[in-house]
Amino acid sequence: MTKSTTGRKTSTVRIPGTGVSYVTTSSHRRPARNAAVRAPQHPRPQTARQIISDETWRELLAADETAPASKFQRDFVRAAVARATGKRPSLMHLTLGQAARVLECVGQSPAKLTAGGRGVPGLEKAGTFAQWTLFGLLVLVVTVSSPAGFVLGAGIVGLMFLVRKRRRDRQAWEDATWAASPVSTVEGIAVPDVQIEAPANHAAPEQVAFQTKAPRSPVTRPASSDRPLYRVSLGRSEWPNVEVVGEHAYSQAIKAALRANNAPVAVRSDSEAEGVQVELVAEPDNPYDANAISVRWRNQVLGYLSREDAVRYAQPVRRIIASGFTAATTARIWAYDVGDRLQTRVTVTLPEPELIAPLNEAPAGLTTLVPWGSAIQVLKEEDHFEILFNYVPQEGAGLLLVSLHKAIHTLKNGAERPFVEVRLNGERVGELSNVTSAHLLPLLEHTETVGETALAYARITGSALAAQLVLHVAKATEISNDWLSEGPHPAPRLLPRAAGYEVPPAYAT
Repeated sequence: MTKSTTGRKTSTVRIPGTGVSYVTTSSHRRPARNAAVRAPQHPRPQTARQIISDETWRELLAADETAPASKFQRDFVRAAVARATGKRPSLMHLTLGQAARVLECVGQSPAKLTAGGRGVPGLEKAGTFAQWTLFGLLVLVVTVSSPAGFVLGAGIVGLMFLVRKRRRDRQAWEDATWAASPVSTVEGIAVPDVQIEAPANHAAPEQVAFQTKAPRSPVTRPASSDRPLYRVSLGRSEWPNVEVVGEHAYSQAIKAALRANNAPVAVRSDSEAEGVQVELVAEPDNPYDANAISVRWRNQVLGYLSREDAVRYAQPVRRIIASGFTAATTARIWAYDVGDRLQTRVTVTLPEPELIAPLNEAPAGLTTLVPWGSAIQVLKEEDHFEILFNYVPQEGAGLLLVSLHKAIHTLKNGAERPFVEVRLNGERVGELSNVTSAHLLPLLEHTETVGETALAYARITGSALAAQLVLHVAKATEISNDWLSEGPHPAPRLLPRAAGYEVPPAYAT
């Protein structure tokens, strides 16, 4: 082994008499540090803390008649305020209306009050039991783990009581300071209590407020008298996925809907009904939110879509109503009667807004709309991009009404092979493979025999470079004899797509 002045080591291993050797080199010299070229250390950006004045707190915590918030809902609101302001209030007497106002003030969505099972009595009881169980196990483990464990366990318990005392003292201060000048009304912040969803990422949102009672004027105008129904799900199976807000203001209507669906409400028990037929009613005359969409059962309001969802679904729902239809869907209703109040949760079935109403109109003539079915890829749509390009929406995805026609391929040996051709407003935009065509040809032969043109829904996705078309249609083996005998089944004719639609007033007389 040799070592040079530069710090390099050379190790040589030889086997005498064989001429076999192995040489390795290594260097332990450390590079010189240069403070001048060291990367600058940027200070971590400090998050700006929000300041909420006592006057604002008095408005946010104005007395109302909404139901008290549960323990987990209060804790969620306290944590949201702590993240925004750096200070954690007590809020032991918080109600749902107050909680929604506080969350909106700190930039959080009030819909999170019911997310993750918050407000559900059974789940909250289980969560509380789990918390106390873990706390007891922690104290037990600390106590028996060492000779001084008893002292540590007593310290943990004492610390818990100290934290609880500090919170009670904080609550006393809040009661004396933030409730010193109670606000009798919250007019001028303006939206009913049913609109407890924070406006999210919308340009120039309207100012939001919460009314703690039901709307000042009852809904007396029939919203769907003698109007045909337009099923927003278009026949596809969907699970109630959109939360309704403000249900607590309409407990009587919710009880009536549960009773009608064989799920009567009893004290200290929960009731649930699924598949309840409800309607979506746009309320352009709503004094709190011009985009408001109420969820109604037999013309009784069960709640409202959140402000954010109302903006997303305003265009397709208003298009349906302006075309002379009633937007209908299904809902799941859950309620728990705690004795002095009714805890409720309503969710409705809503596809994505762009998949509710087709972009184009149904073609003229005698047509029948084939029921919604599994997805079938349309082939050779790339050969007709100049047609499809005109129908690709800015959102990148949309729904179209296409017609299906039986066509013939003539092979080189002269044999003929039938297939299904897909047309959009009379123009060819693709075809189906031989395998998928075989599933639909018996149905097309039937519709041609009775003089009808078969229509189907197709989803278009794409951009300025390419477009893809996916058909959603039931196969011939999935069509019932009743459907065939009751035909034709014309597609609902909607108004052309536009930026806005005039709909009749529906909030109050």
